[in-house]
Amino acid sequence: REWLIDGPALAAFLVLYFRGFWLCGRTLLPVIFGIVAIGLVTAPHNPGASCFFIFAAGFVGEVGRPAVAVRWLGAIVAIVAVQTYLLSLSPPFWVPATVISILVGGSNIHFCEMRRKDRALIKAHEAAEHLATIAERERIARDLHDLLGHTLSIIVLKSELAAKVAD
Repeated sequence: REWLIDGPALAAFLVLYFRGFWLCGRTLLPVIFGIVAIGLVTAPHNPGASCFFIFAAGFVGEVGRPAVAVRWLGAIVAIVAVQTYLLSLSPPFWVPATVISILVGGSNIHFCEMRRKDRALIKAHEAAEHLATIAERERIARDLHDLLGHTLSIIVLKSELAAKVAD
C-alpha cells in the first residue's frame, strides 16, 4: 500500500523538481507547494519524506527578495511543525525536515541574493564601459573638429595674406 502512494509521489516529485529549475520568482511557488504537498502525503508512513521539505526549501531562494524568501522558508518549517504536532511524528522525520531545511533554504537564499547582486554589478560595469566608449568617441570628434577648424582658419588667413602680398 505504501508503494501505491510513494511511487506516484516520487514520479510527481521528479516532474516538479526538474520543472523548478526552469522557473523563478512567484512562478516557482506552485512547484514548492507541490513538493511540500508530496511531503505531507508521504510523511505519515515514511520518515524519509522529510527530504521533500528539504528540496522545497532549496527552491525558496529563487522566489524573490531575501525577506520574502525567508517568510516562505518559515512557512515550510511551520507546516512541518504543524504536521509533526497533529500526527505525532517521530524525531527522525521532523529533525531533518526542520534543521536541514533551514540550513539549505538559508544558504540558497544567501547565494541567490549574491547572484542577483553579481548580475547587477555586471550590468553596471557594462553600462560604465559603454559610457566610457561614448565619451572617448566624443573626445575624438571634438579633437578632430578643433583641429580641422584650426587648420581651415589658418588656410583662410594665409590665403588672404597671400592675396594681399600678391596685390
